[in-house]
Amino acid sequence: MPIISNFPGGSGSGGGGLALAAATGIKTVTSHEKVYIQWTDPEDLVVAGSTLASWGGTLLVRKAGSMPVSRRDGVIVLDSKTRDAYKTAYFCDSGLTDGTTYYYKLFPYTTANSYTDVEDGGFSATPNPVALGNVSGISASAAGNGKISVKWTDPASTVVTDGITVATWANTTIVVKTGSYATSPDDSGADVAFRQVVNTRNQYASNPLTITGLTNGMTYYISFFPASTDGAVNTNTANRTTGVPNRLVISTVPSQSGSLTYNTNPQNPSWSGYDSTKMVLSGETVGTNAKTYTATFTPKDDYVWSGDTEPKAKNVAWTIGKATGTMTISPLSITLNKTATSATFVISGNFDGSYSVVSQNTGIATVALASGKTYRVSSVNSATGNTTIKVTCSGGSNYTIPAAQSVSVTAKFVTIYGASWDGSSTTKWSRTDASASFTDPVPAVNNGSGSSPFDNLLPWSGMTKSNRTGGVVVAIPKFWYKWTKSGNTLKLQIADGETDGFKVSPAHANRGDGKGERDVVYVGRYHCASGYKSTTGVAQQVSITRSAARTGIHNLGATIWQFDYAMRVTIQMLYLVEFADWNSQAKIGYGCSASGSKENNGKTDAMKYHTGTTAANRTTYGYTQYRNIEGLWDNVYDWMDGCYYNSNGMYVINTPSAFSDSSGGSLIGKPSNGWPSAIAVSTVSGLEWAIYPTAASGSESTYVADGWYYNASYPCLCCGGYYNQNQDHGLFCVGYGSASNTSSNIGCRLQELP
Repeated sequence: MPIISNFPGGSGSGGGGLALAAATGIKTVTSHEKVYIQWTDPEDLVVAGSTLASWGGTLLVRKAGSMPVSRRDGVIVLDSKTRDAYKTAYFCDSGLTDGTTYYYKLFPYTTANSYTDVEDGGFSATPNPVALGNVSGISASAAGNGKISVKWTDPASTVVTDGITVATWANTTIVVKTGSYATSPDDSGADVAFRQVVNTRNQYASNPLTITGLTNGMTYYISFFPASTDGAVNTNTANRTTGVPNRLVISTVPSQSGSLTYNTNPQNPSWSGYDSTKMVLSGETVGTNAKTYTATFTPKDDYVWSGDTEPKAKNVAWTIGKATGTMTISPLSITLNKTATSATFVISGNFDGSYSVVSQNTGIATVALASGKTYRVSSVNSATGNTTIKVTCSGGSNYTIPAAQSVSVTAKFVTIYGASWDGSSTTKWSRTDASASFTDPVPAVNNGSGSSPFDNLLPWSGMTKSNRTGGVVVAIPKFWYKWTKSGNTLKLQIADGETDGFKVSPAHANRGDGKGERDVVYVGRYHCASGYKSTTGVAQQVSITRSAARTGIHNLGATIWQFDYAMRVTIQMLYLVEFADWNSQAKIGYGCSASGSKENNGKTDAMKYHTGTTAANRTTYGYTQYRNIEGLWDNVYDWMDGCYYNSNGMYVINTPSAFSDSSGGSLIGKPSNGWPSAIAVSTVSGLEWAIYPTAASGSESTYVADGWYYNASYPCLCCGGYYNQNQDHGLFCVGYGSASNTSSNIGCRLQELP
C-alpha cells in the first residue's frame, strides 16, 4: 500500500525520477556578517520495504533580493552530502553584509539527482551585529570636592544564542554630561564633562571610578554604553543614572579616647573618630606635663564638618591627668638623746607641689632643712618628751596631693638607772635599766682612792661640798624615782630627768610651802655642832630633844630645817641604786667609831674620795662618808624629823613648818620592830616614796641588815648609828625616843630647802 505522504509535493528538477520530501526543522541565527543555519535532511523514499529514492545530498542556495526559484538561481553556499550534518550543529554562512536580507532555499536531492524544490525549503535572514545586555548595579555618589564615585557591573561577556556566541563584550564607555543624558558613546559638546572607555570588564564593579573636576551641587547625567567586539553599542536608557558631587560630611569631631596619666615621658593621645584619610591633625599633638592641650583637626579638601560647606579647622582639647602623688619619709621615727642631739630624715616620692615641714612641739624639737630634701631634727634644751614632725604637700602641676606624712620624734634625755631586790634573805640587789651592766663601786679605805660607775652621772656627780649659811653642806641635785612592788620583789628606779611614771625625789618634791619643786637641796656634811651649824673639828650638839634641835636649826635661816625622813629616803635611794645592797656597813665600812667613843666632826676630811672609810678595811670600825656626807651611821644618831610614831603606826609630815612630834601628817603604815625582812612602799598620795618594814626576821647580815625599831610610846625617830661598835647600825637603821628624850649619843643634822 503506497504511503502517499512520503512523496514530495511541488515540482522537482534534475534528472527525473522520484524526489524526496523537503528539509525540515529549519532555524537561523544571525550576527555580524554571519547567518547560522540548521535543518534536518529528508528520509529516503521507501514503499513497502522497497527504497524508491535515496537521499544523496542537500544544496543550500543563497540569493540576495529574492527567494531562489531553482537550485541554479543564486549562489550555492553548501552541498552537504552527510545526512543531518546540520541537524544539531549550525552551518555558518559568513562574509555577508550587515543589514542585507538574504534568501535561502534548501534543495535535497536523490542519488539519482532528482531535486526537491518546494516552497517550504525557502527562508530568509538579515545579518547584523548583536548588542550586549545592560549594565547593572549602577551607583553614583558624592566623593569629595568636585568628585563623584561611580560603580557599575558590566553585562555578560558574551551573548549566546542556541549555543552560538553572537556577541562579545569589548568595552563600556561612560559619558557624563550636564543638562541631559548622552545618546551615544560619541556624544560631544561643551556639556560633556567626562568620557572614559573602560576596556577591563567589571573594573569598577567593586572599586568605584572617581570622576573629578566637577562642580559641587550640580546634577550630572551619567550614561553607560556597553559595546561588543563587532561594534554593536547598547544605548538602552536603562544604562543611565545621575550624580551630584559634593564634599563628604564628617559627622563627628574626633575626641580623646581613654585617658593619659603623667609619667615624665612625652605622650600623645589616642583619638576616637580620627581618620587620617579624611583630616589633618596638627597643633599640640604631644605633651609631657599634666594639663589640657589643644589639638587641631582640619578636614582634607574632599571633606567638611557637618553643617559646613568648606573645610574648617576645629580645636579639640585633650588632657594628661595628674599622676598619684606619693611621699615617703625615711626614717619614720627618730630618737634624740644625750649622744645624738639631732638626727636627719629624707623626704622622697613623686610630688611636685610645695611642701611644709613643721614640728608640732618646738619645745621638744625643731626641724630645719639640711640639704636637698634632707631635714635635720634637733633637740631643744635637751628636753625630754615626744613630738611629731608633720610633712604636708600641696598639689603640684603633675601630681595629686600626696598623703601627709609624719616623723615620730622621741626625745630621751632622761637616763634611768635601777636596782631590784627579790625579797629573799640576801642583802644584794640586781642592777637594772641603764645601770644593768655596771660594776659595783669601790669605796675608799684608809683615806685612799675609790671609784664608782656613777661618779660622772647625775644626780650622784652633783653631790658636792660647799659652804652656806648652815655651814658645810652637800648638794643633792633633783632626780625622779619610781618604786615598784610586785609580790616580794621591790624595784627602785632613778631617772635623771622627768619621765612618765616617775615622781620627783622626796627631798625635792613640792613640800607644800609655796615654793614648789626644788632643783637642788642641801644636807649638812657633818652632824650639827654647838650652835647647830655643820662644822668640822668640833663635837656634835647632843643631849637635846628633837623639838629643841628643830627649833635651833631653823633659827639659822628660813630655808634651813632639821634633817627629815624625806631627806633620809632621798639619800637611801641614791645609795641603793649605786651600791645595789641593803648592807651599807658592809659595802662602805663599819663606821660607828674607831675608838668606840664619840669623836669630833671631820674625821673624814682627809679622805681623798667622796665615799669610803678611814679604817684600814671595811670590816674594821672607823669613820665613814657617803658622797661627801660624813657620819651617816657614825659617832651619834641624828634626830629624824618629819615623822612620828603612835599606836596606829608611823606618820609622815611633808611640810617642814608643820613638823611635830605628835600630830599632823599622814599615816603610812605600822612598821615592824627589829631586823627588817620585808619592806612596804607607801600608797598615800604624795608619800609614795616612803618605805617601812613589815616583818622582822632578819639579821645583821641578811635582808635589810640594819635594825629598825618601833615603839608606839616613843614618837621621835632617830637614824643612823653611834659610836657603839655594832652592826645593826647603817643607812637604814631607825631608832626612837620620847619627845623629852635627850642623850649623849643622839645629835642632829640640818638640811636646806632653798
